[in-house]
Amino acid sequence: MCFLRFLMQARSTLSRYLPEKAASTSGSPSSGSGSGSSSARHLEADSTARKLHLVLGNESCDLDSAVSALTLAFIYAQREQGHDYVPVLNIPRLDYPLKTEVGHMLNRCEITEQMLLFRDDLPQQLTGDINVILVDHHVSNLARHVVEILDHRPLESNPAMQLLPEQCVRHIEPELGSCATLIGERYLAEKQPRSSRVTQLLHATILLDTINFAPAAKRFCARDLAMVEQLELMMLEPAGGQFDDAENKRRRRSLFDELVAARADISRLTLAEVLRKDMKKLQTEHHTVPMAGLPMLVRDFIELNDAEQAIREFAMGSNLAVILGMFVPPGHGQVVRDVALISLTGQTQLVERVRKALLDCQTPPLNLQPHTIDTHFMGGCYLRQHNIQATRKHILPVIKRVLLEMEASQRCDCDDVYFFKEKPKLGLS
Repeated sequence: MCFLRFLMQARSTLSRYLPEKAASTSGSPSSGSGSGSSSARHLEADSTARKLHLVLGNESCDLDSAVSALTLAFIYAQREQGHDYVPVLNIPRLDYPLKTEVGHMLNRCEITEQMLLFRDDLPQQLTGDINVILVDHHVSNLARHVVEILDHRPLESNPAMQLLPEQCVRHIEPELGSCATLIGERYLAEKQPRSSRVTQLLHATILLDTINFAPAAKRFCARDLAMVEQLELMMLEPAGGQFDDAENKRRRRSLFDELVAARADISRLTLAEVLRKDMKKLQTEHHTVPMAGLPMLVRDFIELNDAEQAIREFAMGSNLAVILGMFVPPGHGQVVRDVALISLTGQTQLVERVRKALLDCQTPPLNLQPHTIDTHFMGGCYLRQHNIQATRKHILPVIKRVLLEMEASQRCDCDDVYFFKEKPKLGLS
């Protein structure tokens, strides 16, 4: 089966297992279909022979996450035909237009939104014997269903990890610059399936994730580079072309610049949508911290009209918002980064503790310094990040540790608290 046909059939495959959801095109639940329907009886009879495996990307749904989910599901579906594999992009369908580089690259490969499944195509609670494969992340509220993980993020200490089944296979390799390299290794491990679109998608994704192998960024290892070179040879074979290192590097630069421009294209988005474009939420018992990744510097973003209103909308209900800016100037690929800490509720102590923790961070050192021109916009803290190799996956654990330490220090032991209905008699006159 070709890659496009596989994607077009994914919806009907999902609907066989979730008849009550019916995986509608709009992502909204369908009505009707009770538990006694013929489709439900068919599901019960068929489930002993086949299992549904949902291949789920992470909630930021960047190009790495989206391509890894789509391509791994296709690879497994062709090799394990006794079961069904369905890729799911881990965002609401409404947010897909925000993922500009994802839409650009998928359109380039003739993959339309109508071929894709999103988080709201699934029921709120998974029931039955359904397996989940996580790509480009390893913490999920679906942990009990997870049978395999393929990720390149540092291992998180999270209670959800304790809920993973004992038989869950874990491939967590932080040295890799891109999860797509892990998927590519699965792809090349056997002769089939092969798809020119899968080859293109994996190749483009690794280039973007590794900043086109920029030495200063240090976002890659030898396996990432070897994978891109193998994929380039595969792309040359049908045309009978010869490997030309200089020409290949020129093509890489052109494709990388195209993808960076697509990611930075916010011309059709509101500023609030720009903040949601690459957002993650850091969750603890008492805090929810939205973390936005911008395709521009935060220092430039706050100069835009309506920036304050957009940040208030983005961080509504939170004590702290973290905004990470990244800009790659066209032509030379030298990354520039900055960080903003903003509290809508005036939690200056929280902002200061997070700021100090980031300044003190040594794993890796972030090398944060104030911007050349200071600002007091919304009472926030704005810092230029001189270690361009550090990303959100390094910053998030530092902030989480601060929040957990604050929550622990604010707890009290109930055994030490006494309540009196009347003045206690202390035996004193």
